Amino acid sequence: MSDNTTIQKSENANAIDVPQQQQQRAEQAQYYTPLVDVAENDDGFLFQADLPGARAGDVDVSYDNGTLTIQARVQPRRPAGHPYVWREYGVGHFYRQFTLRTPVDADGIRAQLKDGVLDLFVPKASTAKPRRIEVQSA
Repeated sequence: MSDNTTIQKSENANAIDVPQQQQQRAEQAQYYTPLVDVAENDDGFLFQADLPGARAGDVDVSYDNGTLTIQARVQPRRPAGHPYVWREYGVGHFYRQFTLRTPVDADGIRAQLKDGVLDLFVPKASTAKPRRIEVQSA
């Protein structure tokens, strides 16, 4: 491929590893793997995760030792005891992890949830950012 996408970059430069889907079971809860787009620029990474039905207070984002974890708890759409006539949309919790091999500024990570989409900016550490070296004439 000649297209220089983030996924291709991660395969070539090993900047981001996306582990295989992990089956998470806790208290018989069902976990879904949210769809996530990842973009990279000189300043950092932008993760955009689809978390339909999640509220900001129910989303946990953590970064520890190179691993970025996104978790969200979603409440059922109907109260217990009120069955559906027809149901095609499953509701459950979300879980996704990424391994970042590029050094990042963990204190600068910012997250915002709007309309079911989590925008997560992970800035690169200053040592990982490209530097421009000024050339002086003699």
